[in-house]
Amino acid sequence: MAGQNTTKGIKKLSIEEKVRIVSWQEEGVPTSVIMQRLGRHRSSIKRLLARARVLPKNSIPERKKGTGRPATIDMHALDVLKRYVKKNPCATARIIKQEVPEVSGLTVRYINHLILKRLKIPSRIAAQKPLLTKKMKAKRLAFAKKYRSWTEEEWSRVMFSDESTFRCLRATRCRVRRPAGSDRFDSRYTVKTVKHPESVMVWGCFAGNGGRGGIYFLPKNETMNSERYQEVLEKHLLSWMERYGSTHFLHDGAPCHASKKIKAFLKEKPFEVLDWPGNSPDLNPIENCWNHMKNKLKEVDTSSLPKLKEAILKLWTQGLSNEYLASLSSSMPKRIAAVIRSGGDMTKY
Repeated sequence: MAGQNTTKGIKKLSIEEKVRIVSWQEEGVPTSVIMQRLGRHRSSIKRLLARARVLPKNSIPERKKGTGRPATIDMHALDVLKRYVKKNPCATARIIKQEVPEVSGLTVRYINHLILKRLKIPSRIAAQKPLLTKKMKAKRLAFAKKYRSWTEEEWSRVMFSDESTFRCLRATRCRVRRPAGSDRFDSRYTVKTVKHPESVMVWGCFAGNGGRGGIYFLPKNETMNSERYQEVLEKHLLSWMERYGSTHFLHDGAPCHASKKIKAFLKEKPFEVLDWPGNSPDLNPIENCWNHMKNKLKEVDTSSLPKLKEAILKLWTQGLSNEYLASLSSSMPKRIAAVIRSGGDMTKY
């Protein structure tokens, strides 16, 4: 019969199904009709009705205690498994099977099931963050403590800047809904890649109280050096700093930024350069802006370098609202607090 369960893998009757079966039986509905309505086996319905007959009227039989397949792992072994997984979060089920004697007799698949269903510890893709030494953490903590009292309004007067590389046809893995039996390599279900995609390095800046600042595209096959960086600052930063009344400037510790020439150049300007602890992308909100832009660029044609530059410029000038950039600037007190809570370690930002 269509929809009828076999004895293998049969599901237990739900409380709703039990109520319906008992009610229909009292109304005189034949068992065969109940089977069709619920898609249940005759024996399951008969057993329920037999148990219901010895109960008071309108009572629903409860599940027998102790029924079901015996547990294949005791609580002690489950506790050992939990401690091991928390101590070794990257261990695969195969490694766990080899290193935890208490679960060595279980299958890899069942170990995964226990971790997910019994321990409620799902497997997730690990976040990528810079490796920090004790010295780096100490510098990050010192930076956070120095600026812990700054308000959102004070951070809004900081001009944040950075460089980032954008690539044509930015390829990232994604999930697709592909029907069973379809060709995995059908163009609709693949991510397009280029072996050596063209790229462009972009410099930009923004302030929370004003919005976006200047933007600069480095020439092809050229990198930023102190001479070029000073030229960029003169042509694409200083006027924006004056326009927004920025009191501070933040850039990272890249060699061209930390050169004696650039330090001397910035020292003469009417604003202060914030100390930078290094290896701290989570403390420069323009990093979030770059990532936001790269995600947006997936939606447009960037198959060639001219198209990529045009799309970046359009997004920078028209696609970044002042409210969005202000929210990035306003997040700085939370970022600072997160660094202090983590003892200088990397944060979610």
